[in-house]
Amino acid sequence: MATARVGQVRPFSLSTRIMKFVILWSIFMCVKCANDWDSNTSKGTNINIKKLFSEDGYFTDTSQDEVKPFNGIDIQVEAQKLSANLRWLSNEEIGVTKMQMIYDSLPYTDVSPYYKTTLREIAERIHQRFKNYLQIVQTNKIIVQNLYKFHIKEPITQKFDCCHFNSSDLRPDSEYRCKISKQTSCDLIPYTVPDGAFNPGRNLTEVWKTNMNFFPTLKWQYFISTEGIHNEYPGSAFQWSNCPSVHDIRHRDVYVSTMQPQSKRIVIMMDHGNSLSATQMHMARSIAKNLIASFTENDRISVIGLSSDVTFPRDDSCVRNSLVPVTFESKFFFTRFIDNLEKQDASTNHSLGFQQAFKIIGSSLQQPSKADGMIIYISRGLLSSLAEAQVVMSTIAYYNGKMDNRIIINTYAVIDCNKPIMYEKSFLQDIANQNYSKYTVSPGSKSPIRRGMMIAVNNTRDLSMTVGRFYIPFNKTAAEVPVFSLPYIDNADGALTMSISMPCLHNKLPIGMSGVDLHMEDIVQDITYFNRADNCYAFMINVNGYTIMHPSFTRPIKTNLQPMHTDIWHFENVAGFEDVRINMLRRNEGEQSMYVKETTNSSGVLTTHNVFYAKYIWKKIDGTPFIVAIKILQKQDTVKHLNNHVSLPDLVYHRVDILPTNKMCLHLKQLATTDSSTVFLSANSFINPFEHLNQGVNKRMVQSYLAYLKDGTRLINNPGLKTTVRNDVAATAGIDNLWKHRFKVSEWKDYIVRRYVTTPSGVFRSYPGALFDETYDPTKQFWYERAMKYPGQVTLTAPYLDVGGAGYIATISHTIYEGQAQSLHSSSDKIVAVMGMDVTLGYFYKMLLDHISVCKMTGVRCFLINDDGYMIAHPSLVEPDGRGPVEEQHITHKEPLVANDILNHRHFVHKKLCNRYNDRTIQRFYTFNTSLEGVLTNLVHGEHCARYQIVSVPGTNIFLGMINHTCDLATAFCPCSMLDRLCLNCNRMGQVECECPCECPLAMDFCNGDLLKSEDMNPSCPRFPEKEEIPRLDPDITNSLTQCNTVRCESKTTQMDCLGVLGCEWCQVKSSDSYDEDGMEIHKPLAHPFCGSQVTCFGGVVGARNPYGDRAVLPMDGDDEAGTKSAPVGPVAGGIMGCFLMLALGVYCYRHRVHRNSLQYISTLPENQNRHSQFYETEDADQIEEHANGHTNFVLATFENPASISPYRVNTSYRRPAGGDSDHGYSTMTPHDDSEHASLPCLEPLIVGKDRYKPGISSSKTPTIPPPPSVASRRSRSPTPPQTRLSGYQPIFEQVDPSQTVIDGPPTNNPHSVLANVQVHMVDTH
Repeated sequence: MATARVGQVRPFSLSTRIMKFVILWSIFMCVKCANDWDSNTSKGTNINIKKLFSEDGYFTDTSQDEVKPFNGIDIQVEAQKLSANLRWLSNEEIGVTKMQMIYDSLPYTDVSPYYKTTLREIAERIHQRFKNYLQIVQTNKIIVQNLYKFHIKEPITQKFDCCHFNSSDLRPDSEYRCKISKQTSCDLIPYTVPDGAFNPGRNLTEVWKTNMNFFPTLKWQYFISTEGIHNEYPGSAFQWSNCPSVHDIRHRDVYVSTMQPQSKRIVIMMDHGNSLSATQMHMARSIAKNLIASFTENDRISVIGLSSDVTFPRDDSCVRNSLVPVTFESKFFFTRFIDNLEKQDASTNHSLGFQQAFKIIGSSLQQPSKADGMIIYISRGLLSSLAEAQVVMSTIAYYNGKMDNRIIINTYAVIDCNKPIMYEKSFLQDIANQNYSKYTVSPGSKSPIRRGMMIAVNNTRDLSMTVGRFYIPFNKTAAEVPVFSLPYIDNADGALTMSISMPCLHNKLPIGMSGVDLHMEDIVQDITYFNRADNCYAFMINVNGYTIMHPSFTRPIKTNLQPMHTDIWHFENVAGFEDVRINMLRRNEGEQSMYVKETTNSSGVLTTHNVFYAKYIWKKIDGTPFIVAIKILQKQDTVKHLNNHVSLPDLVYHRVDILPTNKMCLHLKQLATTDSSTVFLSANSFINPFEHLNQGVNKRMVQSYLAYLKDGTRLINNPGLKTTVRNDVAATAGIDNLWKHRFKVSEWKDYIVRRYVTTPSGVFRSYPGALFDETYDPTKQFWYERAMKYPGQVTLTAPYLDVGGAGYIATISHTIYEGQAQSLHSSSDKIVAVMGMDVTLGYFYKMLLDHISVCKMTGVRCFLINDDGYMIAHPSLVEPDGRGPVEEQHITHKEPLVANDILNHRHFVHKKLCNRYNDRTIQRFYTFNTSLEGVLTNLVHGEHCARYQIVSVPGTNIFLGMINHTCDLATAFCPCSMLDRLCLNCNRMGQVECECPCECPLAMDFCNGDLLKSEDMNPSCPRFPEKEEIPRLDPDITNSLTQCNTVRCESKTTQMDCLGVLGCEWCQVKSSDSYDEDGMEIHKPLAHPFCGSQVTCFGGVVGARNPYGDRAVLPMDGDDEAGTKSAPVGPVAGGIMGCFLMLALGVYCYRHRVHRNSLQYISTLPENQNRHSQFYETEDADQIEEHANGHTNFVLATFENPASISPYRVNTSYRRPAGGDSDHGYSTMTPHDDSEHASLPCLEPLIVGKDRYKPGISSSKTPTIPPPPSVASRRSRSPTPPQTRLSGYQPIFEQVDPSQTVIDGPPTNNPHSVLANVQVHMVDTH
């Protein structure tokens, strides 16, 4: 019985082993054939292979085949029809024409830009927030200091351990994202606490409660004593970690930076010689990692390993010779280095280690400076001989003497109770004391010696109380000034956080630290929700140039990833910005315009002149280390503002769960109404977005919004909305009647999910009116940004999963311009709104089949791609045979033969790079020229097994393509990683080398924050659009509701009738839990296919799980029963395939030798009626003159340095529907065995990478420096089962959405890694 295969890979069967042998034998014969051919052809000819390709890798002959009608179809005519159809949908179904007329009729007033006023207002609001929070910190500090005075007279010691919280006392809190108790504070207590230790927690609880009542935006408040007791409010059990050990890590770096805010210069040296036991190695690693975690951005450190030689974390001049500024990235890098240090089978050379440590620290402590430095040595302290001690002390005396004894040495003796201790502790104590006289060594300087500490450690408990006090020998008084941290992810709730802290003193001696944690969403809300309608945006930096908030960042409320602290010039990387940056950091307030040079050609004369690029205005926030700036991208003397107008009698707010209308219903999975459109006000619409998102919405608030928005008298108080919101709500109201009418009468209503319009102020109106999640921001979505990129055009997004329950959809969107009296507009006009319409994925392919008859013919595939190359319509996106609907399927995934050829069309597609600093990756992506004129088809010297035509669809961002496959089997050279998006060769990128969109690690120079490689200087990547969420519904509200638009799927009797219908799927196969001989899940074709709901057969597979968590299996007839196991056809199929490959190889080699001047096609079967080569009505292929000996027949060599993998998050709870694509088109790519990585590139030699003809070219052997990882897992673009990683590379989490959206699925915890070779894969064209 015929089956379709998909799913997890099981152990190899006999057929798999046969195929391995056949492929290896074929490769051998292919290479032999190639060598014979090359030697024979080179004897009689003088052929220069370089003539075939230009220096940049393109063909020197870029002429393409003659364009002829495709079986009587003129593709340009079809593109014009498609354009007209999409324009009609945009104008009539979405209502673009109507909405533009509304805006053209509205009254406007010209006003002067007020950027400076806006900047001052933003700075003042941020200043006021910090002022309030600083006042709380100072108040708490004073109260603690007063309590300590009472403690001296009568000890204050009452404890309440956070780890002893009853679960019933804790309540989930959306603001904290964890369970807390606002009724009390609690204590994180070390294992060993001195008797009578100061513990003011119970006395501070009421103070902290009062602070919270006055300032509800506060997060955590805490006090940490010098004895290590950690009081915190609100109380929590801190279940993210082992609660009894949380005190060792929570706020550890905040505490150290507060008690010692001065910049520290420290070298950490860890012994990993043969004297250490496994227990001691574990303790040494724990000590080193605890120290590294204690440092902050003001410090500079270095970390080295020591055995018989010195080991460095990275082989570059910065890390080997300098102290490195502490950032999250460098801390992770050093921590991973410590984890990877293994015990060496050699004695420790203590003297050599100190030589290197002094050299490193000396490079940062130059002679004129009086700053102190420290060397921290973690060791057992065992000497190879008694004489070695004197050598070590002599080394220390010499090098420290050269630095006037400014270096303090702390030593940590790791003690294993099972090993005897002799002189080790004494030796390490002498090093800390720099006791030269004991060893008859003379000091190297007359300056006084700064003695350090020796601490013996025999367990890893309470390291913060022992190791954590490394700074005491500096003997510096804590400054009574507030300390501001950089943003970090709080492990307690996974949210982006900033801390402000101050030391608490008694008689000028420290007794602890008082601090508060703040929501970053609160701190930077004015920057995050800055209205960019007037061609400007805001950003925030600190006085060191680190970027705090920028439009390239995801909103803090949507971030659970540790930000990589990056200098602002990486985001504003335009020539000349460095001067602007210097002025920003030096001057408290200012402005500066930037000009870029532009060269023009006038009558053959080149002229260079300066052109305005941008204007920066900035202001430092008083009392803080932060600077806020606005970048103005366009010179404007005046801007238009919409005059006040109100006409909103039927306004409905989106919270129909609170204020329902008369006609309530369910629109798929959304609570909705068909009475009217609903208005959703995103956080951007509010003056205080953070307050709006965290206080919740109730009935009274909804009523106040509606009253204010409807008020024509302008007398009702503003409930906290921005001034432009009321006018935007009124302006968009005019489209409501059109939408309601089209919802009822449109012939496309079964394919349209919803219609909507949004404004830059965050006003969002949709129909059917539906409930949306309060965190939703329409201006951060794909469809909005795509329309803004192509103003005035009909734009389409790539398919994505609709969280509202419609399955896979694509969005049509279009811009609305600012009103003009004569309704005359250009693409440079100001954009005041974007309209959109969600359409089912199947509709676009149905549209092709309905309008282009040739698309229905066997062997022909029609498709639509957008300007990034992602598929919008393609037969594989709607098939249930293993290539069903998935997101972000690129042309390189689905049509690699075409992708190879179009890359050689120099002016059509370009491979580009951008740097994504948030996860330290370089993104490789494609851009397609939407201004393409004429028809693109096969190059004369390009691919001919896939005869294609591609044309731009006028007035849109998409392309129409048609492919006719003239071969049964063809090679494809688009290397793609099966597990994630890592590029398979990160050492080079050729414009004409086909590869899937991918990413490479971005290495940074830790010393200066620059890029480690100058060639990595690329533009900054734009922020990735946010993932939408759907609010949870109360079953009591939804149980009695019916669907707003009832579609009877069972009434659709044919596949064409069912295709693309909202909520319906054409059910063709049945899922089962049985597997065939090759370990692939079996799909049983249905005897009677039918049209059913998506719950019944998502992706066309009955019983398939879907991303919404729904699954229903309909009872089948007896002959359709699932679980029947197919006959063992694997070995037979493998043998037949092997014979076929050997026969094909023999024919190929024969033709190479006899007809070597002809284009080669793989055709071992007779022509049949399903082959459509006659569509082109062309003569035999033109002969290639001197290019024949370019057919070197060998498999593409693997890259010398295959890059490590950075996996996406993988959701283990969601399985692709049975029949889902297991490898996204990589049909032979399996990571289990090297033999399976091979294919037969000799079958189509013209499309082999061009570098193989160039002698002496090899990939660099410089190791790729991987970026640090994140704290969350990744999800793969491919649903292939995760593979075991072979490398130690641990990547940063990406701030991008995965290619396969899963609704409400739990993330996995373990990223996976493999060392991937480049792979060549074959694609079966049938």
